[in-house]
Amino acid sequence: MQLLVYTPNLNSRKQYVFDFLFSEVLGINYQVLDDAFAFSNYQGPKISYAPEVLADEIHFKSCGLLDELGIKYQNLESINYDNYQVFFPVQSSAMPFDVFAASFYLLSRYEEYTNKGRDQHRRFPAKYSIAKTNSFLHKPVVDIWAYDILNVLLQRFPDLPFRKRRFKFIPTLDIDRPYYFKTEKFVKRVLKQFKSFLKGRSTDPFDVYQQVAQWDKNDQQQTQYFILMGNKHEFDVAPKRNHPKFRALLQKLSQHHPIGIHPSYASHLHEDEVVNEKQALEEIIQHPIERSRQHYLKFNLPETFENLLDVGIKEDYSMAYADDVGFRAGTCTPFYWYNLRADYSTGLKVFPTIVMDQTLRAYLKLKPQEASDILNLLLNEVKKVNGTFISLWHNESLSNFGVWEGWKTVYQQLLEEANRINK
Repeated sequence: MQLLVYTPNLNSRKQYVFDFLFSEVLGINYQVLDDAFAFSNYQGPKISYAPEVLADEIHFKSCGLLDELGIKYQNLESINYDNYQVFFPVQSSAMPFDVFAASFYLLSRYEEYTNKGRDQHRRFPAKYSIAKTNSFLHKPVVDIWAYDILNVLLQRFPDLPFRKRRFKFIPTLDIDRPYYFKTEKFVKRVLKQFKSFLKGRSTDPFDVYQQVAQWDKNDQQQTQYFILMGNKHEFDVAPKRNHPKFRALLQKLSQHHPIGIHPSYASHLHEDEVVNEKQALEEIIQHPIERSRQHYLKFNLPETFENLLDVGIKEDYSMAYADDVGFRAGTCTPFYWYNLRADYSTGLKVFPTIVMDQTLRAYLKLKPQEASDILNLLLNEVKKVNGTFISLWHNESLSNFGVWEGWKTVYQQLLEEANRINK
Protein backbone atom coordinates (compact mmCIF):
# COMPACT_ATOMS: atom_id res chain seq x y z
CA MET A 1 0.00 0.00 0.00
CA GLN A 2 1.50 3.30 -1.12
CA LEU A 3 0.80 6.79 0.15
CA LEU A 4 0.28 9.30 -2.63
CA VAL A 5 1.31 12.91 -1.97
CA TYR A 6 0.05 15.62 -4.27
CA THR A 7 1.90 18.92 -4.42
CA PRO A 8 2.15 21.44 -7.24
CA ASN A 9 5.64 22.34 -8.43
CA LEU A 10 7.64 19.60 -6.74
CA ASN A 11 11.14 20.88 -5.97
CA SER A 12 14.22 19.90 -3.96
CA ARG A 13 12.95 21.45 -0.71
CA LYS A 14 9.68 19.54 -0.78
CA GLN A 15 11.32 16.29 -1.84
CA TYR A 16 13.88 16.66 0.96
CA VAL A 17 11.37 17.12 3.77
CA PHE A 18 9.02 14.44 2.42
CA ASP A 19 11.93 11.99 2.29
CA PHE A 20 12.90 12.76 5.84
CA LEU A 21 9.45 12.62 7.44
CA PHE A 22 7.93 9.79 5.45
CA SER A 23 10.98 7.62 4.68
CA GLU A 24 13.58 8.30 7.39
CA VAL A 25 11.29 8.73 10.41
CA LEU A 26 8.07 6.85 9.56
CA GLY A 27 9.23 4.30 7.02
CA ILE A 28 6.20 4.86 4.80
CA ASN A 29 6.26 3.87 1.14
CA TYR A 30 5.16 7.01 -0.66
CA GLN A 31 5.15 8.70 -4.05
CA VAL A 32 4.88 12.39 -4.92
CA LEU A 33 3.15 13.68 -8.03
CA ASP A 34 1.88 17.01 -9.34
CA ASP A 35 -0.87 15.63 -11.58
CA ALA A 36 -4.14 16.68 -9.97
CA PHE A 37 -6.25 14.44 -12.24
CA ALA A 38 -4.25 11.28 -11.49
CA PHE A 39 -4.27 12.14 -7.81
CA SER A 40 -8.06 12.58 -7.73
CA ASN A 41 -8.56 9.18 -9.38
CA TYR A 42 -6.26 7.35 -6.94
CA GLN A 43 -8.27 5.13 -4.57
CA GLY A 44 -5.57 4.46 -2.01
CA PRO A 45 -4.27 6.57 0.90
CA LYS A 46 -3.43 10.09 -0.22
CA ILE A 47 -2.75 13.59 1.05
CA SER A 48 -2.25 16.95 -0.57
CA TYR A 49 0.29 19.59 0.32
CA ALA A 50 -0.86 22.71 -1.48
CA PRO A 51 -2.38 26.16 -0.94
CA GLU A 52 -5.91 24.74 -1.44
CA VAL A 53 -7.64 21.38 -1.04
CA LEU A 54 -8.50 19.49 -4.23
CA ALA A 55 -11.42 17.31 -3.13
CA ASP A 56 -11.95 15.27 0.02
CA GLU A 57 -8.36 14.17 0.64
CA ILE A 58 -6.39 14.82 3.82
CA HIS A 59 -5.12 18.32 3.18
CA PHE A 60 -2.01 19.95 4.59
CA LYS A 61 -2.02 23.60 3.67
CA SER A 62 1.28 25.10 2.52
CA CYS A 63 2.47 28.53 3.65
CA GLY A 64 4.79 29.06 0.67
CA LEU A 65 8.25 28.67 2.24
CA LEU A 66 9.03 25.52 0.30
CA ASP A 67 8.13 27.18 -3.00
CA GLU A 68 10.64 29.98 -2.46
CA LEU A 69 14.14 30.23 -3.84
CA GLY A 70 17.04 31.70 -1.92
CA ILE A 71 17.20 32.79 1.70
CA LYS A 72 15.29 35.65 3.23
CA TYR A 73 14.13 36.76 6.65
CA GLN A 74 10.99 34.88 7.72
CA ASN A 75 8.26 36.46 9.84
CA LEU A 76 7.77 33.61 12.29
CA GLU A 77 4.30 34.20 13.70
CA SER A 78 3.64 31.62 16.42
CA ILE A 79 0.62 29.80 17.81
CA ASN A 80 0.25 27.44 20.77
CA TYR A 81 0.51 23.74 20.00
CA ASP A 82 0.83 21.05 22.66
CA ASN A 83 2.02 23.55 25.31
CA TYR A 84 4.72 25.15 23.17
CA GLN A 85 4.79 27.60 20.31
CA VAL A 86 4.93 26.54 16.66
CA PHE A 87 5.39 28.71 13.58
CA PHE A 88 3.99 29.01 10.06
CA PRO A 89 0.34 28.81 11.24
CA VAL A 90 -2.30 27.93 8.63
CA GLN A 91 -6.06 27.43 8.63
CA SER A 92 -8.32 24.80 7.05
CA SER A 93 -5.58 22.18 7.30
CA ALA A 94 -5.07 18.76 8.88
CA MET A 95 -2.68 20.44 11.32
CA PRO A 96 -2.82 24.07 12.51
CA PHE A 97 0.62 24.91 11.11
CA ASP A 98 2.61 24.07 8.00
CA VAL A 99 4.39 21.06 9.43
CA PHE A 100 6.49 20.52 6.30
CA ALA A 101 7.74 24.11 6.18
CA ALA A 102 8.44 24.14 9.92
CA SER A 103 10.36 20.85 9.68
CA PHE A 104 12.40 22.11 6.75
CA TYR A 105 13.14 25.37 8.55
CA LEU A 106 14.64 23.48 11.50
CA LEU A 107 16.45 20.75 9.58
CA SER A 108 18.06 23.15 7.09
CA ARG A 109 19.05 25.46 9.98
CA TYR A 110 17.45 28.32 8.08
CA GLU A 111 17.66 30.64 11.10
CA GLU A 112 21.43 30.31 11.24
CA TYR A 113 21.66 31.99 7.84
CA THR A 114 19.40 34.93 8.77
CA ASN A 115 20.09 35.41 12.50
CA LYS A 116 23.54 36.96 12.89
CA GLY A 117 23.74 36.50 16.68
CA ARG A 118 26.95 34.75 17.71
CA ASP A 119 28.85 34.04 20.93
CA GLN A 120 32.48 34.82 21.77
CA HIS A 121 33.65 31.90 19.62
CA ARG A 122 31.51 33.04 16.67
CA ARG A 123 29.06 30.17 17.17
CA PHE A 124 25.29 30.37 16.84
CA PRO A 125 24.07 29.85 20.42
CA ALA A 126 20.89 28.23 21.68
CA LYS A 127 19.75 31.45 23.34
CA TYR A 128 19.10 33.03 19.92
CA SER A 129 17.28 30.01 18.50
CA ILE A 130 13.58 29.75 17.78
CA ALA A 131 13.57 26.47 19.71
CA LYS A 132 14.68 28.24 22.89
CA THR A 133 12.36 31.19 22.32
CA ASN A 134 9.37 28.93 21.68
CA SER A 135 10.16 26.51 24.52
CA PHE A 136 10.76 23.34 22.53
CA LEU A 137 14.56 23.08 22.57
CA HIS A 138 14.36 20.02 24.81
CA LYS A 139 11.89 18.20 22.55
CA PRO A 140 12.64 16.45 19.23
CA VAL A 141 9.72 18.31 17.67
CA VAL A 142 10.31 17.25 14.07
CA ASP A 143 10.07 13.59 15.11
CA ILE A 144 7.01 14.39 17.22
CA TRP A 145 5.39 16.15 14.25
CA ALA A 146 6.15 13.15 12.02
CA TYR A 147 4.19 10.93 14.39
CA ASP A 148 1.41 13.51 14.55
CA ILE A 149 1.19 13.25 10.75
CA LEU A 150 1.11 9.46 11.08
CA ASN A 151 -1.78 9.65 13.56
CA VAL A 152 -3.74 11.83 11.13
CA LEU A 153 -3.10 9.30 8.35
CA LEU A 154 -4.04 6.27 10.46
CA GLN A 155 -7.36 7.79 11.47
CA ARG A 156 -8.38 7.75 7.80
CA PHE A 157 -6.24 4.85 6.58
CA PRO A 158 -5.80 2.46 9.54
CA ASP A 159 -4.10 -0.21 7.38
CA LEU A 160 -1.35 2.10 6.11
CA PRO A 161 1.94 0.27 6.79
CA PHE A 162 4.77 2.10 8.56
CA ARG A 163 8.07 1.10 10.18
CA LYS A 164 8.31 0.76 13.96
CA ARG A 165 11.78 1.89 14.91
CA ARG A 166 13.84 1.26 18.04
CA PHE A 167 15.59 3.61 20.44
CA LYS A 168 19.32 3.81 19.81
CA PHE A 169 22.14 5.17 21.98
CA ILE A 170 25.50 6.25 20.54
CA PRO A 171 28.20 7.21 23.10
CA THR A 172 30.97 9.44 21.70
CA LEU A 173 34.15 10.83 23.23
CA ASP A 174 36.11 13.83 22.02
CA ILE A 175 39.82 13.50 22.73
CA ASP A 176 41.34 16.97 22.98
CA ARG A 177 44.08 16.06 25.46
CA PRO A 178 44.62 12.27 25.47
CA TYR A 179 46.60 12.21 28.71
CA TYR A 180 47.06 14.48 31.71
CA PHE A 181 50.84 14.07 31.95
CA LYS A 182 52.03 11.16 29.75
CA THR A 183 52.51 13.24 26.59
CA GLU A 184 53.85 16.40 28.24
CA LYS A 185 57.46 17.58 28.06
CA PHE A 186 59.74 16.44 30.90
CA VAL A 187 59.39 19.29 33.42
CA LYS A 188 55.65 19.71 32.94
CA ARG A 189 55.17 15.97 33.03
CA VAL A 190 56.96 15.65 36.36
CA LEU A 191 55.00 18.51 37.91
CA LYS A 192 51.66 17.15 36.70
CA GLN A 193 52.55 13.64 37.80
CA PHE A 194 53.40 14.94 41.26
CA LYS A 195 50.10 16.86 41.41
CA SER A 196 48.26 13.72 40.43
CA PHE A 197 50.13 11.74 43.07
CA LEU A 198 49.17 14.28 45.76
CA LYS A 199 45.53 13.69 44.83
CA GLY A 200 45.97 9.96 45.31
CA ARG A 201 46.33 9.04 41.64
CA SER A 202 49.25 6.84 40.66
CA THR A 203 48.17 6.53 37.04
CA ASP A 204 47.37 9.20 34.47
CA PRO A 205 43.82 10.35 35.37
CA PHE A 206 42.87 11.02 31.73
CA ASP A 207 43.77 7.45 30.72
CA VAL A 208 40.19 6.14 30.80
CA TYR A 209 40.32 4.01 27.66
CA GLN A 210 40.33 0.59 29.32
CA GLN A 211 37.37 1.61 31.44
CA VAL A 212 35.46 2.78 28.35
CA ALA A 213 36.20 -0.53 26.65
CA GLN A 214 34.79 -2.38 29.65
CA TRP A 215 31.62 -0.25 29.62
CA ASP A 216 31.23 -0.99 25.93
CA LYS A 217 31.56 -4.70 26.58
CA ASN A 218 29.06 -4.61 29.43
CA ASP A 219 26.46 -2.64 27.46
CA GLN A 220 27.20 -4.13 24.03
CA GLN A 221 28.02 -0.64 22.74
CA GLN A 222 30.83 0.77 20.62
CA THR A 223 32.02 4.18 21.73
CA GLN A 224 33.10 6.48 18.90
CA TYR A 225 36.22 8.61 19.34
CA PHE A 226 36.87 11.98 17.70
CA ILE A 227 40.55 12.90 17.79
CA LEU A 228 41.96 16.44 17.88
CA MET A 229 45.15 16.60 15.81
CA GLY A 230 45.66 20.37 15.86
CA ASN A 231 48.03 22.18 18.23
CA LYS A 232 48.77 25.45 16.44
CA HIS A 233 46.08 27.60 18.05
CA GLU A 234 45.33 28.79 21.57
CA PHE A 235 42.37 26.44 21.99
CA ASP A 236 44.01 23.39 20.40
CA VAL A 237 45.87 21.20 22.90
CA ALA A 238 46.69 17.98 21.03
CA PRO A 239 50.16 16.46 21.58
CA LYS A 240 52.73 16.48 18.81
CA ARG A 241 51.71 14.01 16.13
CA ASN A 242 54.97 12.07 16.34
CA HIS A 243 54.71 11.45 20.08
CA PRO A 244 55.03 7.67 20.47
CA LYS A 245 52.45 7.39 23.27
CA PHE A 246 49.93 9.43 21.28
CA ARG A 247 50.46 7.34 18.17
CA ALA A 248 50.28 4.08 20.10
CA LEU A 249 47.01 5.13 21.72
CA LEU A 250 45.38 6.04 18.40
CA GLN A 251 46.50 2.79 16.80
CA LYS A 252 45.08 0.79 19.69
CA LEU A 253 41.77 2.66 19.79
CA SER A 254 41.29 2.26 16.05
CA GLN A 255 41.37 -1.52 16.41
CA HIS A 256 38.13 -1.62 18.40
CA HIS A 257 36.36 1.72 17.99
CA PRO A 258 35.11 3.92 15.15
CA ILE A 259 37.50 6.86 14.83
CA GLY A 260 36.71 10.32 13.53
CA ILE A 261 38.58 13.59 13.12
CA HIS A 262 38.01 16.48 15.53
CA PRO A 263 38.88 19.41 13.26
CA SER A 264 40.72 22.15 15.15
CA TYR A 265 39.41 25.48 16.39
CA ALA A 266 40.02 27.55 13.25
CA SER A 267 39.34 24.76 10.77
CA HIS A 268 35.67 25.70 10.33
CA LEU A 269 36.70 28.18 7.62
CA HIS A 270 40.00 26.65 6.52
CA GLU A 271 39.70 23.49 4.46
CA ASP A 272 43.46 23.08 4.30
CA GLU A 273 43.63 22.56 8.06
CA VAL A 274 41.01 19.81 7.89
CA VAL A 275 42.93 18.14 5.07
CA ASN A 276 46.20 18.29 7.00
CA GLU A 277 44.73 16.97 10.26
CA LYS A 278 42.69 14.26 8.55
CA GLN A 279 45.70 13.01 6.61
CA ALA A 280 47.82 12.97 9.77
CA LEU A 281 45.26 10.84 11.60
CA GLU A 282 44.87 8.51 8.62
CA GLU A 283 48.64 8.05 8.44
CA ILE A 284 48.75 6.98 12.08
CA ILE A 285 45.81 4.56 12.11
CA GLN A 286 46.18 3.43 8.48
CA HIS A 287 42.47 3.75 7.83
CA PRO A 288 40.36 6.32 5.94
CA ILE A 289 38.52 8.89 8.08
CA GLU A 290 34.92 9.58 7.06
CA ARG A 291 33.36 11.10 10.19
CA SER A 292 34.02 14.30 12.10
CA ARG A 293 32.98 16.62 14.88
CA GLN A 294 34.15 20.23 14.99
CA HIS A 295 36.28 21.29 17.96
CA TYR A 296 34.29 23.65 20.22
CA LEU A 297 31.24 22.69 18.07
CA LYS A 298 32.37 25.56 15.88
CA PHE A 299 30.94 25.63 12.37
CA ASN A 300 29.63 28.12 9.82
CA LEU A 301 26.91 27.22 7.34
CA PRO A 302 27.35 26.41 4.57
CA GLU A 303 31.13 26.83 4.40
CA THR A 304 32.20 24.29 7.06
CA PHE A 305 30.00 21.48 5.80
CA GLU A 306 30.93 22.20 2.18
CA ASN A 307 34.59 21.86 3.16
CA LEU A 308 33.94 18.60 4.98
CA LEU A 309 32.29 17.16 1.91
CA ASP A 310 35.21 18.31 -0.25
CA VAL A 311 37.72 16.41 1.90
CA GLY A 312 35.73 13.15 1.96
CA ILE A 313 33.80 13.38 5.23
CA LYS A 314 30.50 11.51 5.03
CA GLU A 315 29.19 11.87 8.61
CA ASP A 316 29.29 14.85 10.94
CA TYR A 317 28.45 14.93 14.66
CA SER A 318 28.73 18.70 15.31
CA MET A 319 25.00 19.49 15.37
CA ALA A 320 24.70 20.54 19.02
CA TYR A 321 24.73 23.70 21.08
CA ALA A 322 27.49 24.48 23.55
CA ASP A 323 25.37 26.71 25.80
CA ASP A 324 22.38 24.40 26.25
CA VAL A 325 21.33 20.80 25.82
CA GLY A 326 18.64 19.68 23.41
CA PHE A 327 17.85 19.35 19.74
CA ARG A 328 19.58 22.00 17.63
CA ALA A 329 17.93 20.86 14.40
CA GLY A 330 14.69 19.83 16.11
CA THR A 331 15.33 16.12 15.62
CA CYS A 332 16.96 13.05 17.15
CA THR A 333 17.12 11.30 13.78
CA PRO A 334 20.25 11.44 11.59
CA PHE A 335 19.54 13.45 8.45
CA TYR A 336 21.29 14.56 5.28
CA TRP A 337 22.47 18.14 5.30
CA TYR A 338 20.55 20.45 3.02
CA ASN A 339 22.75 23.18 1.54
CA LEU A 340 20.31 26.07 1.78
CA ARG A 341 22.46 28.53 -0.11
CA ALA A 342 22.75 26.18 -3.11
CA ASP A 343 19.26 24.71 -2.53
CA TYR A 344 19.98 21.00 -2.75
CA SER A 345 20.33 17.97 -0.49
CA THR A 346 23.89 16.75 0.00
CA GLY A 347 25.55 13.44 0.81
CA LEU A 348 26.76 14.62 4.25
CA LYS A 349 24.81 12.82 6.95
CA VAL A 350 24.35 14.84 10.13
CA PHE A 351 24.11 12.96 13.43
CA PRO A 352 22.51 15.37 15.93
CA THR A 353 24.24 15.38 19.31
CA ILE A 354 21.90 16.03 22.23
CA VAL A 355 24.16 16.77 25.17
CA MET A 356 27.78 17.73 25.88
CA ASP A 357 29.49 17.32 29.24
CA GLN A 358 30.86 20.88 29.24
CA THR A 359 27.36 22.22 28.62
CA LEU A 360 26.12 20.60 31.80
CA ARG A 361 29.02 21.62 34.04
CA ALA A 362 30.46 24.85 32.62
CA TYR A 363 27.57 26.51 30.79
CA LEU A 364 24.51 25.43 32.78
CA LYS A 365 26.49 25.25 36.06
CA LEU A 366 24.75 22.04 37.11
CA LYS A 367 25.78 19.79 39.95
CA PRO A 368 26.24 16.11 39.10
CA GLN A 369 22.82 15.02 40.38
CA GLU A 370 21.10 17.89 38.56
CA ALA A 371 22.89 16.85 35.38
CA SER A 372 21.67 13.26 35.78
CA ASP A 373 18.11 14.50 36.14
CA ILE A 374 18.38 16.51 32.90
CA LEU A 375 19.91 13.55 31.08
CA ASN A 376 17.05 11.30 32.16
CA LEU A 377 14.50 13.81 30.87
CA LEU A 378 16.26 14.00 27.50
CA LEU A 379 16.56 10.22 27.27
CA ASN A 380 12.82 9.91 27.88
CA GLU A 381 12.05 12.48 25.18
CA VAL A 382 14.07 10.46 22.67
CA LYS A 383 12.49 7.21 23.82
CA LYS A 384 8.99 8.60 23.16
CA VAL A 385 9.81 8.77 19.44
CA ASN A 386 12.29 5.86 19.46
CA GLY A 387 15.00 8.10 18.08
CA THR A 388 18.80 8.16 18.42
CA PHE A 389 20.44 9.61 21.54
CA ILE A 390 24.01 10.79 20.92
CA SER A 391 26.07 12.02 23.86
CA LEU A 392 29.35 13.96 23.77
CA TRP A 393 31.83 13.50 26.59
CA HIS A 394 35.59 13.85 26.91
CA ASN A 395 38.12 11.50 28.45
CA GLU A 396 38.84 14.27 30.96
CA SER A 397 35.24 14.34 32.22
CA LEU A 398 35.38 10.61 32.99
CA SER A 399 38.50 11.01 35.11
CA ASN A 400 36.95 12.09 38.44
CA PHE A 401 39.90 14.48 38.53
CA GLY A 402 40.08 18.24 39.09
CA VAL A 403 36.93 20.09 38.02
CA TRP A 404 35.43 16.76 36.92
CA GLU A 405 35.42 15.18 40.35
CA GLY A 406 32.04 13.47 40.79
CA TRP A 407 31.13 13.43 37.09
CA LYS A 408 32.17 9.88 36.28
CA THR A 409 29.06 8.73 38.14
CA VAL A 410 26.90 10.97 35.94
CA TYR A 411 28.24 9.23 32.85
CA GLN A 412 27.80 5.78 34.36
CA GLN A 413 24.19 6.59 35.23
CA LEU A 414 23.65 7.81 31.64
CA LEU A 415 24.96 4.49 30.30
CA GLU A 416 22.82 2.50 32.74
CA GLU A 417 19.64 4.42 31.94
CA ALA A 418 20.24 4.23 28.19
CA ASN A 419 20.83 0.51 28.50
CA ARG A 420 17.63 0.09 30.55
CA ILE A 421 15.57 2.02 27.99
CA ASN A 422 17.04 0.00 25.15
CA LYS A 423 15.93 -3.35 26.59
